[in-house]
Amino acid sequence: MGTQPDHYAILGVPPTASAREIARAHRALIRQHHPDTRKKTHDGGASEALDLQQLHAVMQAYVVLSDPGKRAAYDRGRTRGSGTPVSVRIHRTTAVPAPGRQQQPLSFGPTRWTPLRRTHPRRPT
Repeated sequence: MGTQPDHYAILGVPPTASAREIARAHRALIRQHHPDTRKKTHDGGASEALDLQQLHAVMQAYVVLSDPGKRAAYDRGRTRGSGTPVSVRIHRTTAVPAPGRQQQPLSFGPTRWTPLRRTHPRRPT
């Protein structure tokens, strides 16, 4: 499963951009990367292939962002992938650590589960 490209970054516009700003950015990038309007370079076709890839990405981004329904679905998918915000409370103490003992830095990480030891032997049934 591939990751979804960031269409706003491809067009160079913010997510709050209007339809007019998206169209303006699209036209500018099409002029820049289209084979008929760009300057020819003699590098064995490497820059032409890169320009065609970028042109294809610009056209895909414009197709999604120019249609209000597709743009709304894309925006919902963008926010869904970023995760759910979690509120965190940090409790600070003003207690001074004992002399000769430094206060441990705050640590966090994945939760680890270890089974508890039994304090009494199993009873036979």
